[in-house]
Amino acid sequence: MKQFKAGYIVDAISNLITDNFKSLNYFNETENDDINKVKGLLQNLSAFDVEFPYTHSINYDNIHPVLATINNIITRGLPTKAPLSIEEVFAEIGLTRKNNNEFTLDYSNAVKELNFETVFELLHIIEPNLKFNEDNYIGELGSQLERKFLGNHQFIKQLFQTQRDFATINPEMFGGKSVDFSFTSPYLYWNKKQNRTEYKTRIFEIDGPHHLLEEYVHYDINRDLAASEVNAETFRFTQNEINANAIPYDKLFTEELYKIF
Repeated sequence: MKQFKAGYIVDAISNLITDNFKSLNYFNETENDDINKVKGLLQNLSAFDVEFPYTHSINYDNIHPVLATINNIITRGLPTKAPLSIEEVFAEIGLTRKNNNEFTLDYSNAVKELNFETVFELLHIIEPNLKFNEDNYIGELGSQLERKFLGNHQFIKQLFQTQRDFATINPEMFGGKSVDFSFTSPYLYWNKKQNRTEYKTRIFEIDGPHHLLEEYVHYDINRDLAASEVNAETFRFTQNEINANAIPYDKLFTEELYKIF
């Protein structure tokens, strides 16, 4: 499985977002946290996975010029301006309308009035009516205790990644080790120390009784330190907490994300 990024954004949505931040420099990542949140959401929506039936690698020094040009067109901006064929479909089904200027190709007028707050919430992709059970949940669970931790919290089942390879969080943790659950915020945050934007990851470990043994205590401490080195937070929950239904699920996310999801 390999992840790629490409995406289009129609004029009506693009202009609504840029107009909301018109008093700010949208390209200055240190100026406003809300801008980075939107950028993170748009980049997340532009990501998709491709599973190859064979071992796949890309030689970036030997890409056909036509393919390189196409890649540049559809990945510039993440997302980039939608082509006319897509804008025309939106107009045909009554979502947008073309302007009356014959010299400008512009589809920025939405038929139904939109506001930034509504669009911002809709960029958080989740299916409210999706119900998981043991037959259709495809997450890999390592124990019945992990299954009990998830309980009947349907939106958490959509958002949490199970058994994620620790090396994808901290490359120093190679060797095939995984974390029980993880959640990476769709928002970008400015890391002043590293002078860059980055996503924040939270790790949720389900600790059975064996984690009280001395060797496991030391091992868990080292794992938590490795996570903190890359600015990832680790939350550990014991068997007693899970059995007592004492997990503060509303605290597993930031308050803003929890309210939206």
